[in-house]
Amino acid sequence: MASQLSVRTRAALAALVFVLPAFASEGIVGKWDVVWDTEGGVRTQQWTVSGEGETVTLEFAGNEFQGTFKDGRLEFGGDFYSAEAGYSAVLKVEGSFMDGKLSGKGTWDQYAMSFTATRAE
Repeated sequence: MASQLSVRTRAALAALVFVLPAFASEGIVGKWDVVWDTEGGVRTQQWTVSGEGETVTLEFAGNEFQGTFKDGRLEFGGDFYSAEAGYSAVLKVEGSFMDGKLSGKGTWDQYAMSFTATRAE
């Protein structure tokens, strides 16, 4: 079948292979209202997500994190300072993007939590 595809069609398909990853993060770029369900109760934050390709940067609560967004999966982590707790510990977050919403789970120090996020207005 490959031999039946025109040169133009093969060139267009090849271009998609290289161009689509460049736009991977665009689906989640912007501001998000996040609700965390934690052992200590519900917490809210607003994330600002920027990125290019599969690399994303998240900013919230005075912290900045580098992560990845690929195939609808978001992963990021790093040292997070909690003013409420008064100390820093490693935050690890994994989530998925589906139907225009983000959801997932995270850990901070020994605490486990889950989150949902919708686009901020």
